[in-house]
Amino acid sequence: MNTLIVGAGVVGESLAEQLSLEGHRVSVIDRDRHKIKKLGEKLDVLTVHGNAGMPSVLYRAGIRSAKMVIAVTDIDEVNLVVGMLASKMGVKHRIVRIRNQEYLEKDCVISLNELGIDQVINPDPAIVNALVRMIEIPGSSDFATLAGGQVLMLGFDITKDSPLVDRTMAELREVGKLDAFLILYITRGDKVIVPKGQDKIEPGDNIHLLVSSRTVEFVAPFIHKTPRKMDHVIIAGASRVGLQLAERIQNKVERVFLIEPLDEVAYEAGEHLNNTTVLKGDETDLDVLEEAALDECDLFCAVSDDDHRNMMSALLAKKHSPTSAAVLVHKPEYVPVMDSLGIEIVLNPRLVTVGEILMHVRHGHIHSVTRLAESRAELLEMEAPENSPAVKKKLRDLHFPSNALLGAIVRNGKMQIPTGNTQVKPGDIVVVFSLPDAISKIEKLFTRRRWF
Repeated sequence: MNTLIVGAGVVGESLAEQLSLEGHRVSVIDRDRHKIKKLGEKLDVLTVHGNAGMPSVLYRAGIRSAKMVIAVTDIDEVNLVVGMLASKMGVKHRIVRIRNQEYLEKDCVISLNELGIDQVINPDPAIVNALVRMIEIPGSSDFATLAGGQVLMLGFDITKDSPLVDRTMAELREVGKLDAFLILYITRGDKVIVPKGQDKIEPGDNIHLLVSSRTVEFVAPFIHKTPRKMDHVIIAGASRVGLQLAERIQNKVERVFLIEPLDEVAYEAGEHLNNTTVLKGDETDLDVLEEAALDECDLFCAVSDDDHRNMMSALLAKKHSPTSAAVLVHKPEYVPVMDSLGIEIVLNPRLVTVGEILMHVRHGHIHSVTRLAESRAELLEMEAPENSPAVKKKLRDLHFPSNALLGAIVRNGKMQIPTGNTQVKPGDIVVVFSLPDAISKIEKLFTRRRWF
């Protein structure tokens, strides 16, 4: 499939690399000559330097033959113009990233559908929702919803006193006879492990599991003896994410502090939030943190638009208090660095954006794609069609790829953990964890559709 990507930033580059590896013909436009040159040297894609808001530049990038245009520049208005021009030029699929919530409101003067934009990507709500749910689920360090909320993916750091330590996967399946959860993968140092029956959980591991939304409240105590309750939260940065987070949790937890260094932004935040204490100050100033009662803080959320400030303020907070920390970083390469420094929750908008876009590109009846921070692994939620090779056969007979795991099946609104004797039925929603080398094999198992 011919795909035109506008914007050679982190998201654009990640998409170009992924799609070109999968055999798509990809072209990329950017106004930054250095970015375009660097991308052209790294990837086998067509690169065009210029302003994508000009039809002549779009023509040079091959928009006449493109089946999909993806606009992911840092400027919403440029993305809107590109989506509108792509529609006028007859491109079948137009995906744009919009981060200004005003454009997405129902009473907005501009109707995105009228402009010809059929898919809008905005990572902020997903990030805020993940943070809120992690506050509600003590001890969790990652979160995603699947199958319309019937299935949750949760991440947990394993401490030495966890009841799971030294248990094998087979033993855990015996304990969890209700089939309420399944461990998808284990991160141990730099390794990502798809666990088998005799693999054990060790202290220091990070595990990701699938759990039914109906039984999620029983999972945290099973993983941590005394999960920490989040009663006191400090938010550093009155960014879009910071404001939305404060608004969502200010009536859920006992105390919320929001720290913002800019006078006008802090004032507007104070006017907007009715149950949050807003402090005007520098989040990297220990005196300001102490004014927000850092020593009593349960979760420190560094969510400004500046990666370096987020990292420094979170490290400062952890050095001077027993708090857990959540850090928003925009560069994916910072994610493993934060993990190695003991940051419990690392949030990356770019991974969210790439995952949402891949959902529209993947072969088959894909409902969602979740990119996982530790690697290029993916969590695929898809519907099993009538004529796919995966249906009406026992899982043990499917020759499932070794670097993938069918984690859950949702049938008639109920989640079940599959076994070797389970058969996938047409119309089932399946949730599959897959490392990069197994993704194409998974797609073939769950679709017979021919793509061009």
